Amino acid sequence: MVGDNTPEQWPDDIDEWNRRAYLAATAGSTAGIVWLSGCVDDTGNGDSGEDGTDENGEADSEAEEELPEGVSDEEFERGPVPEEYRTALSLGDEERDPDGLTAKADVGFSEYDEADEYSAHEPGMCCANCADYIPDKNGDTFGACAEVEGYIDGADWCTIYEELPEPSVPDGLSEDELATAAVPDEYRTASSQAGEQRDPDDLQTQADVNFMESVEAIAAETAPPGQSCGNCAEFIPDQNGDTWGACAKVEGYVAVEDWCNLWEQISDET
Repeated sequence: MVGDNTPEQWPDDIDEWNRRAYLAATAGSTAGIVWLSGCVDDTGNGDSGEDGTDENGEADSEAEEELPEGVSDEEFERGPVPEEYRTALSLGDEERDPDGLTAKADVGFSEYDEADEYSAHEPGMCCANCADYIPDKNGDTFGACAEVEGYIDGADWCTIYEELPEPSVPDGLSEDELATAAVPDEYRTASSQAGEQRDPDDLQTQADVNFMESVEAIAAETAPPGQSCGNCAEFIPDQNGDTWGACAKVEGYVAVEDWCNLWEQISDET
């Protein structure tokens, strides 16, 4: 049952003018009161619960991003990043210079879902498939950037996004053969970037795992923003300078900008 339209029933943070304007507009309509009661809880926070979920228990897209343990908001935005990232190489093989970085505010830094506000953004583009991205190296799910300061989520984007160049087809192979070709010896039983050893006798085909480029997969909503082979636990990075890699689970040549449905987050438990 809907009660009287008395000021005592309104949230404290709605001022008197808004209360009067709303009551005048609804002219005592109980439907109007029901609408408002569904939009504002008794703390004035709308449908979102205190735990970052909405009224249905689903994750609130506007809930604050969880920071790595012990990292302040200022450190997250400006750094410093952990030591393993300070001068690390990006996916595009660019070394990070901690004294030559740009602030996030100066490059339109945003989450993927908000990046379409910028004309430079195209579907599928995110940090995880950017040449400047440095993938997670310590299991906290965040990476860094060779050009931008602070911690970087693979699902973010900025206006200096740089497309990863497609590796050249190795000598003696055709492009059609890359998916099934035997990889060079240095990859056959190598360990992935999360420490899993590749077993050449126990691999899946690229066709069976929906293998495609990360940008294409994200644009088609086949993959969520933030995923590429470059930041997958199963990926084996370039071992011989030809810019190709391999996978601990999938056969054939694999590039950092690729993706498949076996993607796995690098973590402390991986």
